[in-house]
Amino acid sequence: MCTGFLEMKIIRPLLQEIYQNDPWKMLCCCIMLNLCRRTTIDTVRLELFKRYPNPQAMINANEKEIADLLEPLGFYNKRANTLQKMSKGYLKGFTDVIELYGVGKYAKDSWELFQNNNRNINPTDKVLTEYLRIT
Repeated sequence: MCTGFLEMKIIRPLLQEIYQNDPWKMLCCCIMLNLCRRTTIDTVRLELFKRYPNPQAMINANEKEIADLLEPLGFYNKRANTLQKMSKGYLKGFTDVIELYGVGKYAKDSWELFQNNNRNINPTDKVLTEYLRIT
């Protein structure tokens, strides 16, 4: 289970790089990365996106089935609920990604960097900070 862990080692490619061409999946990964190791997320993300390949599929899914899949991540009921609410907002449209449910500074910074190609950000996340330094 993932709680309170800050990943110090940068694993490349970042999930944001992998899903740069699928912004919704990138946001889902950012939500899953909250208080969780990348390596743990890697155990569930392919199956998650196989079952729910787009926002509409996530919205239509049974929340308990999503939660069961996300159990290794911890906070699985909350994460499932957040992914569904974020997906609803994503389909409705938004002016700024921060308007979406469950999107905080990390996801906002990731959006700016990987979707808007804006490197003029000041992330507090160590992995994003290191990514900016080395790229």
